[in-house]
Amino acid sequence: MKPLPKFKYHAPSTVEEALYLLATLDEAEPVAGGTDLVPLMRDAACSPSNLVDLNNVAELNYVREDSGYICIGATATHAQVASSPIAAKAPALVDAVSGIGSPQVRNRATIAGNLCNASPAADSAPPLLVHEAEVAIRSLKGTRIIPLEELFAGPKLNTLEPDELVTEVRLPAPPEGAGSSFKRIGRRKAFTLSVVSAAAYVELSGGEITEARLAFGSVAETPIRTRAVEELLRGKALTGGLLDKAAESVKAEVSPITDVRGTAEYRRDMCGVLLRRALAEAAERAR
Repeated sequence: MKPLPKFKYHAPSTVEEALYLLATLDEAEPVAGGTDLVPLMRDAACSPSNLVDLNNVAELNYVREDSGYICIGATATHAQVASSPIAAKAPALVDAVSGIGSPQVRNRATIAGNLCNASPAADSAPPLLVHEAEVAIRSLKGTRIIPLEELFAGPKLNTLEPDELVTEVRLPAPPEGAGSSFKRIGRRKAFTLSVVSAAAYVELSGGEITEARLAFGSVAETPIRTRAVEELLRGKALTGGLLDKAAESVKAEVSPITDVRGTAEYRRDMCGVLLRRALAEAAERAR
């Protein structure tokens, strides 16, 4: 096993202390689960001089409902979210985080870390995008809240400043008649990156789709919403013909690449397949 580069370790107990360390230390990186950061450090792709461990900051560890939002603290793990009855109001998210990595990874890795790592294949991103999630970002200057889409700048690139910290991911609690689903294709059933992933969210009224949101992973430089297909679905009954049209239309909204996990052509075709599966399950859950 490759050794880690040398660094100084800091274990703050409050958010303010953590923010002060990030603002004043040279080349400081926050760490919670470390499942993305530590492998990067071993491969010399990232060499922070200071690590700021967030695990002693109790105020960042929660999954709760507050003022109409499902709120996930920065150190809440995938396993915590999967087992939370509150997060179950967003079943697509539970679908995704229940299959990320291994049980050991899910008990260590965090939702916020998965998002900040900004991988196009991050499985937590499409479900959160269709649930219109926001992220709360804090620094010593204050707090700003942005839509999740604005956190992603490109492959493995986020829009955070060096002194900023994502402290919360939050999504509106869905109304009655809403359902969501997440589907993925990987080279194995578990412990592998998604070749393609898709999430769907629908709200139904009298058999008609009053709201539809779709998001995909591993088919562009960042996880993306496919808004033209969403507009195609709104105001219509979810028939086989509509699914056929949506599955074909989505291929024009994605821009996958060919890599060791799959070809661009395969990924584009699978977007239509996963759209069908995710929409059908989301609609069933909404009913």
